[in-house]
Amino acid sequence: MSIAERAVAAHRVAQQHLDYQATAADADADIARVVGQLAELLGVGPHRVRPDRTRARRSLPLEPLTLHATDPDDPLRRYTFTYLDPFYDDESFFLLEPCPLCAAPVPLAEIRTLADLGAFLAAGPEPLPGDGGTPPDSYPDAFDQHPAHTAACAYRESQRVGLMRRGHCAEALDLDGPQAGRVRRQPVAERVEIPLEQRFPWITGAGLMVLPTRA
Repeated sequence: MSIAERAVAAHRVAQQHLDYQATAADADADIARVVGQLAELLGVGPHRVRPDRTRARRSLPLEPLTLHATDPDDPLRRYTFTYLDPFYDDESFFLLEPCPLCAAPVPLAEIRTLADLGAFLAAGPEPLPGDGGTPPDSYPDAFDQHPAHTAACAYRESQRVGLMRRGHCAEALDLDGPQAGRVRRQPVAERVEIPLEQRFPWITGAGLMVLPTRA
């Protein structure tokens, strides 16, 4: 394909994205924009990308938007991505693939360009330590302790992280020993009284010291 043909094809794809976003309702405008971003990144029409409409928009912690992209050359081949918050337009997509340990669909690659997807598809995920140790650098931060891991997976979300994610910070402070789940309180330091004349040296006894004034 020549440069001119590629340029015309890119223009047509971009125009499809604009048309798709223009027809979206106001409430779905952010989702439509993200659909267009992913379609443009993959070089496919926006009708090839389907967002998950069951996402709870106002849930806390924030539930990422899930998008399914169909390969135009192989309709049976589908790629699943997540996008944290459609309100922002500068976040990464994450490719969901089976965890090498538990086979649950979790983020295995951060995708900002088509080359990022190509790098993952060419090499696949790196082997993981079976004891739940630090994953290789090729794994995104979203992979570690992701809630989709199975209960037996070494990378399943820990109790402490789960409490912190749900805002129960105090309960997460102490999860070991007989006081598990309770707030660890530090002993209160003994109060030391400082004599009044040391705190306010211009006060003597019950009266006030007369301070000299400038003439």
